[in-house]
Amino acid sequence: MKNIKPITMKKIILTLILAFTFTISKANEKEIIAEVVFENLTGKELNFGEFFITETNERIKINNTKSFQITLPNKGKYQFGFSTEDFTAYTYYPSRITNKKNTITIRLVKKKELTLNSGIFSIPMNLDTNLTDEQIEKRISTGNLNFITHGIDSSIPKEFSDFKEKYGIGLIKENCVIDPMSFKKATENNIMIADYLNKKYGEDWLKELPTKPFGIK
Repeated sequence: MKNIKPITMKKIILTLILAFTFTISKANEKEIIAEVVFENLTGKELNFGEFFITETNERIKINNTKSFQITLPNKGKYQFGFSTEDFTAYTYYPSRITNKKNTITIRLVKKKELTLNSGIFSIPMNLDTNLTDEQIEKRISTGNLNFITHGIDSSIPKEFSDFKEKYGIGLIKENCVIDPMSFKKATENNIMIADYLNKKYGEDWLKELPTKPFGIK
């Protein structure tokens, strides 16, 4: 067997290095760097808050209003939120995150009293998130069981109509204010429904879910 000439070996090594570099470059191209910025409309400083990304189940603790960057696995639809006990927080972002549309804005305003009629806290205080399977099925039969999410408008993806027709569970979208109590209730409600669907259908239903509400991985 003839020895490989040095010049040939150099070409092979160079080719492998270029292929590896190209692969890494392509992998990095898929990632999206998004900018999170704050608009503090009060004279009060932020002491503590938590920024979260539903799809990646990532939570970032924040103790100031300096802008920061996050890395997303690829472009697409995401749900972001910010919870704090110091302010009422509004979260604004593009319906689809891309390299050009990648700014997430958190607007902080003076916290108001939370009441059932305030328009800020529209999720019922007595929302039952500990229903039995029988109670869940009864609500499904009357069309009164829904996942809960938040957003800057009340639009519901058209695909959710097909999901509700098949599984009997719809989606309601509350306003974009994310206070800790509202977020907790919405998450508990969504997890309760997800647990029921997992028991009845396995995890196949997740593939048909057009958008993942809080608490759904």
